[in-house]
Amino acid sequence: MAKVEILTGAERQRRWSTEQKRSILREAFSADGSVSDVARRHDVLPQQIYAWRRKLSPPELKPSETVSFVPVSLVGGAESLSDGFKRSGARSRWKGVEIVLRNGRLLRIAADMDLEVLSSLVACVEAA
Repeated sequence: MAKVEILTGAERQRRWSTEQKRSILREAFSADGSVSDVARRHDVLPQQIYAWRRKLSPPELKPSETVSFVPVSLVGGAESLSDGFKRSGARSRWKGVEIVLRNGRLLRIAADMDLEVLSSLVACVEAA
């Protein structure tokens, strides 16, 4: 015969005040925070933290439709790219650009990429 366990007590769905949610968001998205770690500590799913961020972020922090560019500086040449982005042979080196976005993500793109495609790509990566 199988063992059956009956759970009694408070319901599982919890209610979080707006201030508690904001506190968890600050903790999760701080410089040394990790959404997964914070979710485990507070016994919530990481998806819930991201949903709170979407719901509670002020309109000025939500992704905008316009893309702005910032000045870049070139460091090294094609030799500084990782091995995965080099083509074999001395004559056919990959010519590309590495862009570090505001959120810390790195984009490696072809140097001759269309500007409309690039601006769309930047907007998508920054919004993710």
